[in-house]
Amino acid sequence: MSTITSEKIRDGLKEVQNAICKFLIEETSQNYNEDLWDYHKGKGGGITRVWEGNNDENFYLQKELSSDASVDRLEKAGVNFSFIEGTNMPSSAVEQLKIAPDTAFIATGVSLVIHPYSPWIPTIHMNVRYFEAGDRWWFGGGVDLTPVYPQKDKVIQFHKTLKALCDRHHMPELKISYTQGKEECDKYFYLKHRDECRGVGGLFFDQLTSANIADRDRIWDFIHDMGMTFIQLYKPFLEKSIQLLPYTKEQREFQLYRRSRYVEFNLLFDRGTKFGIMSEGRTESILMSLPAVAKWKYNFKPTPNTPESELTEYYLKPKNWVDL
Repeated sequence: MSTITSEKIRDGLKEVQNAICKFLIEETSQNYNEDLWDYHKGKGGGITRVWEGNNDENFYLQKELSSDASVDRLEKAGVNFSFIEGTNMPSSAVEQLKIAPDTAFIATGVSLVIHPYSPWIPTIHMNVRYFEAGDRWWFGGGVDLTPVYPQKDKVIQFHKTLKALCDRHHMPELKISYTQGKEECDKYFYLKHRDECRGVGGLFFDQLTSANIADRDRIWDFIHDMGMTFIQLYKPFLEKSIQLLPYTKEQREFQLYRRSRYVEFNLLFDRGTKFGIMSEGRTESILMSLPAVAKWKYNFKPTPNTPESELTEYYLKPKNWVDL
């Protein structure tokens, strides 16, 4: 018999949101704007917390100022929590899940995306979620890293931390393992029209469930641990020595060019974005994942044998990072 209720899951996910927000404030000395909202088709709502930095682009393109410790570090970031209940199932969910439209449901989760100013600090995305409809339930979640100028040792450590997380909860019978989660992530975050991965991967799990209700406790422990492990995953990239590392106008321009790939994926392929919009979710919270600034350049190709060309030729190819 499962001892985990939807209320305990809700409270555990709020804990994840609060811990991550506290961490980001401590590391960047930059605070968020909070927006509380109510679910318009039932009960519950959410807590959206968004960081938006200085919008003066010329300020951040000056190399001599990029090392100023007083400037904003997060250009656009959000850590969102939601918990909603209802009996009016979104049509997209009814079609996808083959559930009667009037089935009572609960959906809760934490979703975050962080777009730093500095090209040296990677963009990161994480999502942990729970869905319950009638007697059906499942968890999902994942985390992936999108660097512009990768540091190989930190990419390897990122994957080793994810492997340690999965090893703590190794349940291959429930499809929880580092190997499976990494393979699913490499497949999911792939831009077909560009023939490249969005970043250096991570983990991706969807519809984790079991015929045995007691397994819900075990899966929840894994999902909650994933959420709390985010701090350990991202902290090495927010070291002060990296935050204060100067960058050039050309490096910033390359970052904005690479961000366009992030936008393309989120608007063309991301299931969460599509599901949220189709189910009449809260648009502002859904599109929080998009960066404040991105650029598209026609037929741009990096100069060979440069860090910019190395990104696509080496880092954006799936690799067994933990064994490198």
